Amino acid sequence: MVLWLQEVQYGNPFIFKKITNYLQNKKEIEEISNQELLETMIKHIELEVEEKGEYTGIREMRKHLAYYTKGLKNSSFARNIINTIEYKDELINALIEYFNSL
Repeated sequence: MVLWLQEVQYGNPFIFKKITNYLQNKKEIEEISNQELLETMIKHIELEVEEKGEYTGIREMRKHLAYYTKGLKNSSFARNIINTIEYKDELINALIEYFNSL
């Protein structure tokens, strides 16, 4: 349980899925697939832009995307690119390209 609390601190959006699975099945789930991670990121971007507009939404998403990509291969390079993008469609395409490279 301590690990789960630590994951929340670092912005793990899958913590509730992990807790529910553990309580129901008494075992931890395997890692989240890259496809599920990408789909979650895209949905988060869309909701953020819908709520705050493209200018603010994309800028605020940068910190969340850093947490989502933490520990993935070449994630620092991807974050450097992500942090220069200003438009939703461009950001989503860059993420798809990045995840295709994994």
